[in-house]
Amino acid sequence: MFRYFYLLTFLFLSFISFLTKADHTKTWIVSKVYISDTIHTKKVTSDDPIYLYRIFELDEHSIKTNIFSDSNIETCLNYKIKKFKINFDDLLNNNMARNKDEILTAKSFDIEIEQPINQIDIFCPNINETWTLYEKKKNEYLIINTYDSILELKSIEKENVKPSFSCHNAKKLSEKLICQNMYLSGLDKSIHDIYFNIRKDYIYNDSLQEFGEINNRQKEFIRKRDLCTDEKCLIDIMSEYTIELHNDMPLITPY
Repeated sequence: MFRYFYLLTFLFLSFISFLTKADHTKTWIVSKVYISDTIHTKKVTSDDPIYLYRIFELDEHSIKTNIFSDSNIETCLNYKIKKFKINFDDLLNNNMARNKDEILTAKSFDIEIEQPINQIDIFCPNINETWTLYEKKKNEYLIINTYDSILELKSIEKENVKPSFSCHNAKKLSEKLICQNMYLSGLDKSIHDIYFNIRKDYIYNDSLQEFGEINNRQKEFIRKRDLCTDEKCLIDIMSEYTIELHNDMPLITPY
């Protein structure tokens, strides 16, 4: 009898331990793209969908993210964290200003923060890289992206990362795989938003008839996507097409 009692106790504690570890997994998503108000030629547009919906996923021992590369998923193992206070305005001015006459601050990007803020350096020994985040507020972080753009990360539940289509109506294998993977869901949403930003630009310029080439490329992409039978195939095809399609998206939108 005692043997069964100890066995049940062990199983219960193991289950509790599993739940505790699972609770330590946190997920953030790129929810906003800030751009500076400088006069330089932009490489990124405000809330640029090529960066929106990218994922930063952290647990006790590893980090997975597609933020620091061209949508490829990188894994950081046995990471080490350093955290210290900085003045964010000084950082921007020293590291991102294009010349001595340019003054950059958080206000240049329309970012509201209270100084000083925490800089968080994450060293990944397995890939010998350091990723840096800036703590905007609790569960919200900033990442310097390009010389004129900053990404904002917000905490999100995995099940709330959704593609552009209804997963309830998903019938194709490719669609089901996308629905099961938040990285693919984010990529799908990015492609959707880029495509419709381009379409909106053609409509604004009264040249929708010329949109046919873009539309045909989109159909061809979907045809190739639907031939995929695994997540890696989808990530490769969707990542490549996201970059290709983004090249046709206007960076300045007057509408």
